[in-house]
Amino acid sequence: MAGNKRDYYEVLGLSKECSAADIKQAYRKLARQYHPDVNNGNPESEEKFKEVSEAYAVLSNEEKRRQYDTYGFNGSLFDGINFDSVFSEFGFGDIFNMFFGGGFGSGFSSSGTRARRRQRGTDIVIETEIEFSESAFGTKKEIEYNVDVSCEKCGGTGAATIEGIITCRECGGSGHIRVSRNTFLGSMVTTSVCGSCNGAGTIIKDPCTNCNGRGYIKSRNKMVVDIPSGINNRDQLRVSQRGNSLGSDSVPGDLIITVYVKKHATLLREGANVISTVNISFAQAALGTKLEIETLDGMEELSIKPGTQPATKIVLKSKGIIPLHSSRRGDHIVFINVKIPTDLSADEIGLLKKYAEGREEYTADGQSGIFSSIKNAFKR
Repeated sequence: MAGNKRDYYEVLGLSKECSAADIKQAYRKLARQYHPDVNNGNPESEEKFKEVSEAYAVLSNEEKRRQYDTYGFNGSLFDGINFDSVFSEFGFGDIFNMFFGGGFGSGFSSSGTRARRRQRGTDIVIETEIEFSESAFGTKKEIEYNVDVSCEKCGGTGAATIEGIITCRECGGSGHIRVSRNTFLGSMVTTSVCGSCNGAGTIIKDPCTNCNGRGYIKSRNKMVVDIPSGINNRDQLRVSQRGNSLGSDSVPGDLIITVYVKKHATLLREGANVISTVNISFAQAALGTKLEIETLDGMEELSIKPGTQPATKIVLKSKGIIPLHSSRRGDHIVFINVKIPTDLSADEIGLLKKYAEGREEYTADGQSGIFSSIKNAFKR
């Protein structure tokens, strides 16, 4: 479904650099234009209204916007999101009340009944660990966590029987209390959550014995999560509505997974590139050699050319990390480090001296040939 969705910024007619105020202003304008009650219930307008409300629901939330900007409609982040449920959390009356206030809305739907917002369960934050190579190519990870789920015995209502749920007499089932008071400006009406039913609109007289009237119970959930390629250490994945439930008349929270990437013994990450260092001897650098190095694709033979200098960089094209939303891999960059021996034997020292003297790089008094010549010139 994600493939059929329009970009949220495009839906609201904004650029990615827009501010929170721009998002709110754009939504206010489009909500007025497409609201079904303004368009005589036109189905096309209703779909447009849902689309802009969906875009607003994500972009107006700082965390969801960050996730969307980073991963777009990535399966691991947006699979399973029921945007109709996101939309339903607003409600037509609530949206009008949010942006237009008083008059038409006043916190009520067009039918005159209070649009009660469904409660939302809490988010769950867990951690998982993956290998360095799994972060490069993506992987599937089975996770298990504790979660509050709707009680099956009572269907999440919290009551042992249907008769055990009665309408709150205090608020008449609306979940809110309206208080009218006279001021010098005239009569003012305020609403507040009903203290008798805590906004539920109903009271449980016969609690379910399985959940003790809460509507939810503790459970252990197991699921497989798609971790995308290119994910960084400590990045978070958000799986919508896999968090805690508060029963049947609620929207579950989200599951937030912090991904930790294990360190690799020889490889480092730099953007989409992989970095490694190879140590070679002076003789190997001078004469050239072949050796094997570890890459993300396994062991690979590396040719060192004769005369290779310290800090030489060798690039293995398309041997790096597959970044998010791209099929083009980064490179594997190998830095060559020429190690100077510190434990030479007497014979080895003698051989090196002869080599250096032959190239006029060393003299019997231990001075460099060229500096010795300059020094002698000044003595004349």
